[in-house]
Amino acid sequence: MADIAAIIKQINGNKELMAQIAKADPKQGVELLKKANIDVTEDDIKKVQAAVADGKLDLNDIKNLAGGLFKK
Repeated sequence: MADIAAIIKQINGNKELMAQIAKADPKQGVELLKKANIDVTEDDIKKVQAAVADGKLDLNDIKNLAGGLFKK
């Protein structure tokens, strides 16, 4: 299983790809990311979709989440 934050970090700069992933079914999402040379499973896609579902998660949010985890 891939690191979800790492996947989001890789695709965060590509808003079009982020939008496609958010709307795609998991199998399509795997194919979209394969085209971007990112190897993921359908479960990874579901987690990424859940993380970006509100459209507000971006790289800064990931940094804040990671920072919060390491501060404890």
